[in-house]
Amino acid sequence: MKFKLFLHKVKNDLKKIIGYPPPDFGKDGTVDYDKYWKKRRPSGFLDVLSSWQKQRADLVLPLLENGNVVVDVGGGSGEMLAYWVKLKKIKGICADYNELALEQAKRRGLDTLFLDLNDEKNWNDVPPCDYLTGFEILEHLANPEKFILFVKNKVRKGLIFSVPNSGYYQHRVRLLLGRFPLQWIVHPGEHLRFWTAKDIVDWVGFLGLKLEKKIIYEGLPGLNNLLPSLFGQGIIIYIKNEQ
Repeated sequence: MKFKLFLHKVKNDLKKIIGYPPPDFGKDGTVDYDKYWKKRRPSGFLDVLSSWQKQRADLVLPLLENGNVVVDVGGGSGEMLAYWVKLKKIKGICADYNELALEQAKRRGLDTLFLDLNDEKNWNDVPPCDYLTGFEILEHLANPEKFILFVKNKVRKGLIFSVPNSGYYQHRVRLLLGRFPLQWIVHPGEHLRFWTAKDIVDWVGFLGLKLEKKIIYEGLPGLNNLLPSLFGQGIIIYIKNEQ
């Protein structure tokens, strides 16, 4: 079973190594996140966690405690928050800029907050919380450093983020073949920032923050345990607040 999963993963990676999907630049060439959302979720909103979400949720779960207030920025329709609420009885606040996603989060019983992270004025709307989480959002921001240094003052315990691992073997092979790492879905401008497993450690340190934990997950089964920085596809970081 694991070998079949390994082969399936390699096959999908090979497609991304040799291919370049046709981008959708629309009429004016800008990133359209409604198109991004629809492409990422072609069947609409998920009733269950995807395999990636489930891994992230289970890896983050031990950090949370009953009664914690957790704000998930870029939380979409709230699948992960609802999962944590069920298992840890946290209070979850789902923050996103997509109204359809927030309506789904409300139906899950979550508090919601309309939040466009690209507009810095909206950062003031982030409520005080124990943990602020954000999965696959930092790479979309032009200045994630400014965002982190701002919101850390609203957080009592810590910040938990995930980003793609730009050191994943798939991206390294693409560079060897003369292509840039492929991390976008609809428009090449979706990702503005990139980190490897080593880069993220230095980056957090340069911000003057404490990296309490780094977890590399997903990727090629088996090999991602032996050489995680090369064969792990995603990175979770836990920045402990030392206020």
